[in-house]
Amino acid sequence: MNEWLFLLETAAQSWQDLGRPGRVTAAVSGGADSVALLWALHELSQREGFSLSAAHVDHGLRETSGRDADFVARMCADLGIPCKICRVRVTGTSEDAARQARYAALREACLEFGADVLALAHHQRDQAETVLLHLFRGSGAAGLAAMAETSGRNTLLLWRPLLNVSPGILRAALTEKGVSWMEDETNAQDDYQRNYVRHQVLPMIAARFPKAEEAMCRTARILADEDDFFRIEARRFLASPDNACLCGPCQWIRLTALQSLHPALRRYVLRMAWPVTLDAETTEALMRLSPGRKMNLPGNGRAECSQEYLHLLPEKEEEPVPGTLTVAPWQGETGDGKRVQAMRRGVYEQCGLRFLRPGDRIHPLGAKGTKSMQDYFVDKKVPRPFRKYIPLLCVGSRVVWAVGVGVGEEARVNPGDGAVLLRYEGLIPGHFSLIEQSQKE
Repeated sequence: MNEWLFLLETAAQSWQDLGRPGRVTAAVSGGADSVALLWALHELSQREGFSLSAAHVDHGLRETSGRDADFVARMCADLGIPCKICRVRVTGTSEDAARQARYAALREACLEFGADVLALAHHQRDQAETVLLHLFRGSGAAGLAAMAETSGRNTLLLWRPLLNVSPGILRAALTEKGVSWMEDETNAQDDYQRNYVRHQVLPMIAARFPKAEEAMCRTARILADEDDFFRIEARRFLASPDNACLCGPCQWIRLTALQSLHPALRRYVLRMAWPVTLDAETTEALMRLSPGRKMNLPGNGRAECSQEYLHLLPEKEEEPVPGTLTVAPWQGETGDGKRVQAMRRGVYEQCGLRFLRPGDRIHPLGAKGTKSMQDYFVDKKVPRPFRKYIPLLCVGSRVVWAVGVGVGEEARVNPGDGAVLLRYEGLIPGHFSLIEQSQKE
């Protein structure tokens, strides 16, 4: 096999699949993988006419890091490729700290070059290592799907055209072209988890299962498709107003709808419903949350389970904003008990629209006496997180109409009364089920 031609055509096909971007920046460390990527993209850019630039990140963690930066700068100069050497300071010693610093620098380089995408040299063995690392920490389909050929990272589009190419082919292609590269001596050390998997775990697996790397990458592609399917289904579920509400001050998922889902899809729904990433332990705890129980969520939020809803509550709850009431002549109708309500004109003209205050009371229609709104909401099974957002039409501290929940005796209209028909436009939290509950009672 002609390794160089295979490498070039693989990159070309991936570039076409990506939509033929016109401005590409390649991340080049100086190692064999990124050098192969750069040379392949260089030849491809000359053939296809897109703009190519390069960026090298010097973390300053090795005495020889400057040598690598000089090597990349000289190589890019020889090829006529604009190159930016990014020198960063890494806070901490973890792999993640270095990664965060590296991507921040690469993002700045892409902005400077006006690049559409950042090309990365991840290959088949990197993908297999990622699958194993995610497997060892107990990831689901999303984690085991590992890296995607294209993905987003904080508005930066990442492109991995060599993801299904073995590192052996990359080195053979460079040897065929007579191109040299640099070796990072820390790659031989097993201090980092990825290096340990690369040097100790994968060789043992390959000794018994020679096609293991290829098989793991194939599994990752299958799981990526399945992950995409579950995400589509979860978005469809959450978009239905009968199932959930994730906008505005009241965010909730209806328990009956949630519990009707297969557990696999339920996990996706829960993770997509909360803006901060939920780890496996938190997701499972949320799956088990029962009515009357609460739990903390990442991002200083919390979940609270009522009889009918899973409430997702941010750290700082929004203040309620009243909707509007429109007034129409009364034609004898009583209203739908939700957004439309008949009322004597004299009563309405004394009322104001607001939200719950201490001391508010209601004389429920047909009842013998008054009760506090707290007791009334409990009787009507209005979940606690909804109560501050229920619009109230009041005369002083007397509630005449708890919109979407019920009315007071003052709202009673008899034949011959001068009356109006009120229509409320605005948020009524969970009003579908509240009305259903009222009708049952």
